[in-house]
Amino acid sequence: MTMTEDVAGFAAAFSLRTAPAELLPRVREAFLDSFGVMLAGSREESARIAARWIRIERAEGSCAVIAQLDFRTSPANAALANGVAAHTLDYDHFGHQSAVIVPCVLAAGEAKGCSGRELIEGYIVGVEVSALLAKGMGKEAQGIGLHPAGVCGSLGAAAAAGKIFRLGPEQIQIALGIAASLTAGLSQNFGTMVKPLHLGNAARNGIMAAQLAAAGFTANPQIFDQAGGFFGALSAEETSEKLGKHFRFLQPGIAFKAYPCPYSSQRAVDAIIKIAERHNVIPDDVTEITCAAAPKTFRVLIHHRPTTSLEAKFSLEYLLAAGLKLRTIDEECFSPEHVNDPEMRGLVEKVRSIDAPLQREIPGEGDVTVQVRTRAAVFEETVTYAPGHPKNPLTWERLAEKYRACARQGEIQEPTLSRSLEMLSRIEDIDDVRDLMRIFATQDLAREQVR
Repeated sequence: MTMTEDVAGFAAAFSLRTAPAELLPRVREAFLDSFGVMLAGSREESARIAARWIRIERAEGSCAVIAQLDFRTSPANAALANGVAAHTLDYDHFGHQSAVIVPCVLAAGEAKGCSGRELIEGYIVGVEVSALLAKGMGKEAQGIGLHPAGVCGSLGAAAAAGKIFRLGPEQIQIALGIAASLTAGLSQNFGTMVKPLHLGNAARNGIMAAQLAAAGFTANPQIFDQAGGFFGALSAEETSEKLGKHFRFLQPGIAFKAYPCPYSSQRAVDAIIKIAERHNVIPDDVTEITCAAAPKTFRVLIHHRPTTSLEAKFSLEYLLAAGLKLRTIDEECFSPEHVNDPEMRGLVEKVRSIDAPLQREIPGEGDVTVQVRTRAAVFEETVTYAPGHPKNPLTWERLAEKYRACARQGEIQEPTLSRSLEMLSRIEDIDDVRDLMRIFATQDLAREQVR
C-alpha cells in the first residue's frame, strides 16, 4: 500500500474495540485538557474577533461556537472559531494537535449527531495522523518558517472529519489531497493573533476537505507519494508500521502544560518559580538572570522586549522576569499592566539566554538551568522534565483542577461546570455529542443554572 492509502485506511478502519485498553484513559485526559483550554480561550479577544467575523458571514448550521450567546453556524465555521479559542492562550498540550482536532471533531460530531465513542475515535485518528506527519516534517520546512500545527493539522483534521462523516478509504484519500493544498502557517506570526488562527484554519480545512470529498470533489488520491506532493521525509514502512500499532497518546505520551505559555519555556518557567518561592528573592536585589539550555531550545520565543500580552508569551525574558516577580505564570501575568510595568521592564533587561554545551533533546526533555544573581547571593535551579511531561506527569485531579480554572475563566459556572466535567470524564459513554455541546450554549446554560 502507498502512504496515502495507509493513512486513509487507518482513519476509516480504526475502532476503540481493537485498541489497547490503556489508550482510552490517556485520551480522556487529553480531551479534557483541550476542552478546558478552549473554554478559557473563548473569552480572549482573538476568539471574540473570529466569532464576530463568523456572525457576519451568516453561515447557517447547527454547530455551536463555544460559550457564545445563542450562536450556531456551519461545521467549518464552528471549527474555525473554536480552533482559535483552543490555542489563543497557548495553554494546550505540546504539539497542538488536539487544539486542531478537538474543535474539528466537535463540529463534525454535532453536524452528524455522533456518539461520544465515535467522537473519540475521530479524535484519536486526527491526533495520530497529524502527529506522525509532524514528526516526518523535514527540518528544511521548519527552517523556512512553516508551523507544523498549521500545516500537518489540516491533514489530521481531514482524516478525523472523514472518520466522523463515515467516509470510505478512497474518499478520505481525496480529502487528504484537498487538505494538503490548504495547509498554512508561518512562525513569524507567533506572538500575534495569527498563531491561533493557524489552528482554527486547520480545523476548518479538515471539515471542508471531508465535506468536499463526500460531495464528489476531486484531488490527487496519492498526495503523500508523488513528487510535488506532501512531504518526502516519511516512508510507506513508517505509516504502515506505526498507524494503529503505536499511539502517540501512549508513547511518548501527551505532554501537558502547567503554565499558559509555549512548551519550550515550561522548564525555565518552573525553575524560576521554584527559585522565587524558595528564596523570597526581591526584584530590586537582582543583578542578573541567566537561563542555560541546549542551542535552539527557545527558538520560537522571538520577542525579546515585548510590549503586548501576546508578545510576552513568546518572550523568554518576560517569562523569567514575571515568574520571579509574580511567583507564578498564569493569564493575569500577561495583562498590559504587568507587561508594561517599569519594574518588570527593568527585570526583562537583566535576563540573558546562554547556549549550554548540551544536545537538544526531545522537546520538554533535557536540563534547563536558571540562575538568579543578587547583590548578596546566587540561586540556581535545574529542571530536566517540564511539569506535565510524561516523565513528570500531572494527575487526573490536577488536570481536573486545571479544567475547572479554565472553565471559570470561560465564564462557565456551577452546576454546569461540574456537570460538564462529569460528562467529559466518561465521554465515550455519551449517546449524542450535541448533549454535551448544548450545555455550553449560553442560553441553555442559563436554563441549567435555574433548575
